[in-house]
Amino acid sequence: MNATPRLRRLLLDLGHAAAEQEGIEAAAQIARLLELDLLGVFVEDEALLALAALPFARELRLPTHAWTAMEASRLTTDFGQTAARLRRMLEENCARLGIPSGFEVVRGDPAACLSGRCGEADMLALVAPSSAAGRSVGAFPRAWHAALHSEAPVLLLPPRARRQRGPVASVAGEGGTAQLDLALRLAAAAGEGLLLLRPPGPGVSVEEAVERARAVGLGEVRVATRPLRALTARGIEEGLGSVEERLVVLAREAAITFDHDGAPRLAAQRRVPVLVR
Repeated sequence: MNATPRLRRLLLDLGHAAAEQEGIEAAAQIARLLELDLLGVFVEDEALLALAALPFARELRLPTHAWTAMEASRLTTDFGQTAARLRRMLEENCARLGIPSGFEVVRGDPAACLSGRCGEADMLALVAPSSAAGRSVGAFPRAWHAALHSEAPVLLLPPRARRQRGPVASVAGEGGTAQLDLALRLAAAAGEGLLLLRPPGPGVSVEEAVERARAVGLGEVRVATRPLRALTARGIEEGLGSVEERLVVLAREAAITFDHDGAPRLAAQRRVPVLVR
């Protein structure tokens, strides 16, 4: 097996309402484990600004629930205040964990900006909405589709993380060198074991995973295995059952074959990050 390219930077999409304190903290934890810089990207929605400039545009204001005219100047101010608040959160979390951070504000299409900015040493991070509607409608599904079909690994963060301890679970499929290396690296960095989820058919064995860990310089990594009924999002949920995993690692080919909501739903319902490699 060949060594996988070294990742350098985690790009976090800060444009969704769910990307608040818990999402930023979860991204910072993964960046620390993988020794990555964390770059927060806040996208000012260009289409929304164009809409606000139209004389007939209206918006529902909270908490009054009153319909008012949209104003481009007020929207720009709102964007600025939100970006400043998220920047403070990002810098505070990264400083506490001792990892390098950066912050960028860009204007454009929220669904395409993040994946369009990534390089070969980057990982993308999106916060998966908690509701089925949020995962199916709006900017998130378009951003998820763009990220999934990019070259970069994609980290789906849960809207509310459940734990920071537990084994790293990885589907033991064929041809998963990059996926296996990343799962082993995360398990070793966290001081946890690796749980191989075995779907029907051939795949990586416990012995091969242990030998791979030694070969890439990670030393001894505890490896266990658990069967899957089927290689689907539902099959993984059922296979994990009462396991208290810290993170799930999937091959990109598997995530693409799931329904559009499969991997994001897994992150939201298990309340753990799902890393697609």
